Amino acid sequence: MDPFEAYRLELQQSDRDAKTISRYWQVIDNHHHWLDGKEPSVASAKEYLAYLRDKGYKPRSVILYYHALRLFFEFLGIPLKVKLRKPKTLPQYHDKGDFEALVKQAEIGLRGQTYPQKQRNKALILFLGYTGARKSELLDLNVQDIDFNRRLILLRGKGQKQRVVPMAERLIVPLRQQCNGKARYEKVFNGLNARSVYRVVTSLAKRVGLDDFHPHTLRHYFATRLLETGADLRTVQELLGHEDLNTTAVYLDVTSRHLASAVDRLDAPRIVERLAISFHS
Repeated sequence: MDPFEAYRLELQQSDRDAKTISRYWQVIDNHHHWLDGKEPSVASAKEYLAYLRDKGYKPRSVILYYHALRLFFEFLGIPLKVKLRKPKTLPQYHDKGDFEALVKQAEIGLRGQTYPQKQRNKALILFLGYTGARKSELLDLNVQDIDFNRRLILLRGKGQKQRVVPMAERLIVPLRQQCNGKARYEKVFNGLNARSVYRVVTSLAKRVGLDDFHPHTLRHYFATRLLETGADLRTVQELLGHEDLNTTAVYLDVTSRHLASAVDRLDAPRIVERLAISFHS
């Protein structure tokens, strides 16, 4: 079978989000047309990425193309390694009010949902928001990974690395409900995959007016909330499972940017006028 067609079928059968599958295939299909009949190779892939840069593609877009190509070449059994400069972008800030609105919407549920589904979705939102877990770590969580006596949760991160995070008191009841009736080796959030977790979070978020909100946004929320409540950077790094402290340090910029914007709002005429009245009263 043609390698491009074989990879297209592989992508369609994967458990990735539908938008991701579509985006990755578009990259591979564009590369296929660019090759114009030539066989895919590491040299041609690097040349293609350089071509995109010369065409004025933004660094973020080039990185997306690289990741999609790397997975394609991995499918072909060919390692593709290219060093690209990552643009520095800050995660969007969300406060506790946004998080609580999301939890409340999970309780209310979406159209046609059963009570167990609502409870599962609430547990899912709380778990991501109180552990900073990645979507894959949530899906890999087994019943035996939760120690209710010591209130500890074992997460399996990238590269088979493991870390233990404390269990917030608010998580105890929802997680017990998800574990009830399941064997120790069963998944806590069984019946879900990467696509359905993404769909649950984004659907709930849209109901409460949170656009561009997805499962990883809850990881960002967890990190910024920790820093806002006084946690030191090293602790946050350990809880998130980051190898590099610089990766964690980006959340310092998020919180400082939010604080700066709060101060900037003091320039709003109504607020300034209100302050003046209060000072003179």
